[in-house]
Amino acid sequence: MKSELEELCELDRQIFAKFEISEINTEEITQLVDNREQLLQKVLQLLDSFPEVKQSSDWFDAISRTKKLVELMQSETSRVGKTLHKYRHGNKSVQQYKKFL
Repeated sequence: MKSELEELCELDRQIFAKFEISEINTEEITQLVDNREQLLQKVLQLLDSFPEVKQSSDWFDAISRTKKLVELMQSETSRVGKTLHKYRHGNKSVQQYKKFL
């Protein structure tokens, strides 16, 4: 159980690192998030056998990192959405100008 939580911590570190890069690679992040989800499912199943882990600092840290990851992904999705909106608006303007050419 300890090794799974350590592996989860390492995956979280990798995901956070991917968001720090200016050119975000969504495929890599998606793969890491998928791996994290699978590992988290395994950890949740193990919690049934080791309920005392729910009181450990490692578990509380994992929950805290999960909250931070969710916030980071929501923030990044919102940022990308705003950029896309600006791009579409700019593209419409270019199309309007082309009508005059």
